Amino acid sequence: MILLRLLGIGLVYGVGFMFVKSLFPEPFVLLILQGGQSSEGDLTTLALVYMGVGLLAGLIAGPVFGSALLLRRGRSEGSGPRFVLSLALALLTGLISGVLTLIVYATGILPSGGVLDPLRLIGDANHPPGVPLLVAWTIARDLLPAGLAGLFLSPLVGGTLQRLYAAERPPEQKRYSWEE
Repeated sequence: MILLRLLGIGLVYGVGFMFVKSLFPEPFVLLILQGGQSSEGDLTTLALVYMGVGLLAGLIAGPVFGSALLLRRGRSEGSGPRFVLSLALALLTGLISGVLTLIVYATGILPSGGVLDPLRLIGDANHPPGVPLLVAWTIARDLLPAGLAGLFLSPLVGGTLQRLYAAERPPEQKRYSWEE
């Protein structure tokens, strides 16, 4: 039951992230409508893969983040503010999306060599310290749209995350003092 709830939360964040990410760096919805070939390959395939990566990242991040909330739930006072919980889940979604994007290009699902191909940029690095920075940038470039998705979804789904975090805590034991 809890896994289905976490998958549902992940689905909502995946759809929200997919929608916001579809505006960066180009409106992918327009690429679907335009279709045809470009330096990135088939534009419809490119748009659908990028949007699918965002959705899949949400489906992975929901249960991972929910599990972390459930493990940590009894260790702190009060419940986390809904904005912080929403932003944390969205940023985890963006991080997973960045890793999935690297995997998509590395496995050849999307053709290499285009402007959006992060592996070409990483391979063209001139000095060794640049490679880790470019890998980090490639993963982090999904964090801005993820943060925006978390901001927009906080009023809608943040309360659910807050209730999940605060639910089923053992009641706090009253403390009595003999000196009073």
